[in-house]
This record gives sequence, structure tokens and C-alpha cells, in this order.
Amino acid sequence: MTAAATKLETLALGCLLDTPMPPREQLLTPWLREQESALIWAAPGVGKTMLTLSIALAVAGDGSFLGWSAPRPRRVLLIDGEMPKDDLQGRLRSLAGAVEGLNLEAARANLSLLARHAQHPDAPFPDFGDPQQHDGIMAMIRAEKPDLLILDNLSTLATLGDENAASHTQVVVKLLARLKQAGIAVVVVHHSGKNGAHYRGSSMLATTFEVILGLTRDKTNDVLDETGCARFDLRWDKYRNRRDPSVVDRSVRLEESPEGLSWIGLAQTDEVLHALVGLVRRGQFRTQREVGHALPPRLWPNDTAPSAGWLSRQFRLAKAKGLITDAEVKAYFEAADDNPAVDPDSAANDDI
Repeated sequence: MTAAATKLETLALGCLLDTPMPPREQLLTPWLREQESALIWAAPGVGKTMLTLSIALAVAGDGSFLGWSAPRPRRVLLIDGEMPKDDLQGRLRSLAGAVEGLNLEAARANLSLLARHAQHPDAPFPDFGDPQQHDGIMAMIRAEKPDLLILDNLSTLATLGDENAASHTQVVVKLLARLKQAGIAVVVVHHSGKNGAHYRGSSMLATTFEVILGLTRDKTNDVLDETGCARFDLRWDKYRNRRDPSVVDRSVRLEESPEGLSWIGLAQTDEVLHALVGLVRRGQFRTQREVGHALPPRLWPNDTAPSAGWLSRQFRLAKAKGLITDAEVKAYFEAADDNPAVDPDSAANDDI
């Protein structure tokens, strides 16, 4: 039966109040529940696809990363509009090791992919921007019975005459609303605008999402760290539920080691640097180590006091960003020599 042929139903208040409403389950605790939608936006090459593929694996295989966890394996359908099949294979293989506690067998069974570049060149691929295709798209998606649908990315999956026009964007918003009505959660991946500070297109797009995540590149980190792994600042532009420590703005890295890839979430880089510079300018500390121990523990990279290597990197970042100079650091450390608040035997004489 088509949407046009389905009759609308009214709901009496008494019926609504008396109807048992089981709580919607979490797909990825704490920020993605059943029947909710999220937008993840970033400039090209920042790491949005790596993050999104990790979400797909975690939800499909009962895994966790960055403090987010899937309570149980769920069905996931990933529709990809631009990535070659071998790249999808390579990234998913690598990222499987970065998702903690992943049940790979469950993920293999629960994660399905509809990739443009895995199709015959003459096979028509769904266009989410064409309202004439929406009934067919809904039927195709519902046949897969996904709990979560991931669209990567909007620009390659929806043809819109003008992304900045609310009337054009509304075509996609209406389809996303139908998916919610069908009980399907959705994650949409999108590009940033030209300035890289916001998602591309009309503000109409934001109306349907419970969560909007922005990923922005820290260019100073790119200069000082040339490992080639994904590094970005994660920003919660919209979040309607209760926050916990995993739902805060922070810096994120995807690091590569001999053991494989791993996701690491740290306090926002600038927050750490401003705190560090503020402590130096007190003139009470003689070494980097003393400053590191004085940082609030929530800004430490892990549960133990900062290492000399980590502190050295933060000082280099602060200087590269122009927050403090070598001469200032030297002067403040020398001024602390006569400050009785610091125990001469409390720290090693670390180099700056």
C-alpha cells in the first residue's frame, strides 16, 4: 500500500495516556536510541567515514569505542555512495580491531552494505533527493529490517537542486521522517560548508535530528603529528538527552600501532593548552612535570599523571598556537625558584 493510500489516524488523549510505552532501547549508549537520527558532518579527509564505519561495526557487533557502547548486536544497513569496494573492505578490516569487545561474527551477520561501486554500471542507484523514488526506497530499506540505517554521504546519495534552499532540503527531511515512523534509526554523513565551521546547506536539515556531531580538523596537530591517522575535534552541536562524560566536546585520534588501530578521546586540545598556560603564568612551577601534575585530572590523557612525552607535546602545541613563548616559559619557571609554595624535591628537572 502506498503512502498516499494509507489513511491518517487520530489518537485520543485518553488512549495515548493509557497506552503502555516500552522505553526505546539504546543502539549506541548513551547518544543513539531506536527511532532516532543523527547527523555527522566534517570536511573531506577529516575522519567522518572512519568514525561512521566504527559506529556501524559497534552497533552490529556489540562493541564499544570512545566510551560509547552497544548493549547488544543489532541489524545495520550502510548505504555508501562513493567509496570503492576494496577501500570499504580494507577500512572495515582495520577498524574491527579498534572497536573494543567486538563480536566479529555477529557483525559479519548483522552489517549489510549497499555500495554504489559494488553495482553494475547500468544498475540504477537510489536517489534520496527524488521524491518519486521514496516509496521504492522505503520498501527496499524495510525489506532489510535494519535497526540502524547509515547514509554515507548525503551529497552522493541525494540529488538536490539547491542544498541551501529549504524547499529542496525538505525532500530529504520528509524521507528521514518516514524512516523514523518505520522505527528505523538513521545516521546521515554530510560535508561541512566552505568555512568548515558548520554543515553544508539549509538549516532545515537540522530539524529532524536528535544529535548533530561536527568534526573539525586541528591544523596545528597536523603540523606536529604527521602519522596520517585520523585526528579531529569532536563537537556536539545538538544533543537532546542527558549528557555524561562521553558526550562532551573533545579531541579524538585514531592511532596506529603494531597491534593495530585504536580510538583515543582526549579533552579538547585548546582547553588543555589554556589550562597549561594559565598554570605556567602563575609563576609557581619550575618544570613541565610540576605543571602537568597541577592540571585537573579530567584533562590528563588517562588515569595516571601525564608523561614527559605528552607534556612536551602540549608545550610545543601551545607555542605553535602562539599562546605562550619560549622566553615566557623560561621566565616563569625561573621566577618559581624563589617561590616557597613549590618543594624543590617534588619534581625532576625536566627540559622544556
